[in-house]
Amino acid sequence: MILLLSFLHYRVDIYSSTVSLFSYLKTVHMTDMVIALGLYILSVYIFALRWKTVLNSLGYKLKARSLFPIIFGAIPINNLTPANRAGGEPLRMLWVKKDYGVTYPDSLVSILFERAVEAIPVGLMAIYVFYLILPFCQNIFKWAINLGYLTLVFVALIFLVYLFRDYIIRLSRSLLSQFVTSLKKYSEKLSGAFLSTLFFSSAVWVLDVMRLKFITMALGLHVSVSVLLLISVLYLLLGSIPLTPGGLGIVEGGLVAALGFFGMPMITASAIVVLERTISYVIASAIGSFYLIRFGGLTFWKSIRSQ
Repeated sequence: MILLLSFLHYRVDIYSSTVSLFSYLKTVHMTDMVIALGLYILSVYIFALRWKTVLNSLGYKLKARSLFPIIFGAIPINNLTPANRAGGEPLRMLWVKKDYGVTYPDSLVSILFERAVEAIPVGLMAIYVFYLILPFCQNIFKWAINLGYLTLVFVALIFLVYLFRDYIIRLSRSLLSQFVTSLKKYSEKLSGAFLSTLFFSSAVWVLDVMRLKFITMALGLHVSVSVLLLISVLYLLLGSIPLTPGGLGIVEGGLVAALGFFGMPMITASAIVVLERTISYVIASAIGSFYLIRFGGLTFWKSIRSQ
């Protein structure tokens, strides 16, 4: 729906644009796409290395290859639930407990620690992207229109938070209480894993930009690193909006509209988004579903949903 509204907003003929898009996609260089897929899989393995490092600091001697199926298995769950990573984290906690005996408090702290450290490179990237955006904001009227759309999204989010305020308050109190208690208990252990976790978190984002670079190269484009950083940060932000499963529709429409706003042709922007989502949503979900079925993760997920 959002993608459709983006086309309507920019007065694009949907039928002819769709035909042009498919014609454009036929020119894709498959070698670059295979490399982009390989970089995505490598990123997932680095996620496993990062989690292994954190869990090892808490006293669990696990290997990255043991955690790799869990990380990948959480991806299709994330893609089926609103808000990026919101559905896969409980699965990771239950899965690692059932298979390797990691307690819920330990797994919760490990995941929260990962997110806290990852916020450092993400924050730096966001600041840089904001710096890049400023020169494009000279047209106040056009900027105000797009800001108005963004404001409507935030108003909708605030309304949803208000509707579910009692549940959110109870959940926040529970999570905050567990977090503070666990943080005091494990602060010394986790401090030794900080630099390694920061390195792996930064490496994942470097690979993310490289993957986007190969996706654009597959289309015969030479997109600057600045634009790739913009796509990467926007992908994270849009995917975190808890309205549709895995940000479906929001991510695609938001990225196409944003790239169009910064001067990229609509067909080109759409092709980039289609190829990126083919890897991160379609193929990743297929591989993750295999791990869910093969290693019993699907049973754990059904157990979570029944509670």
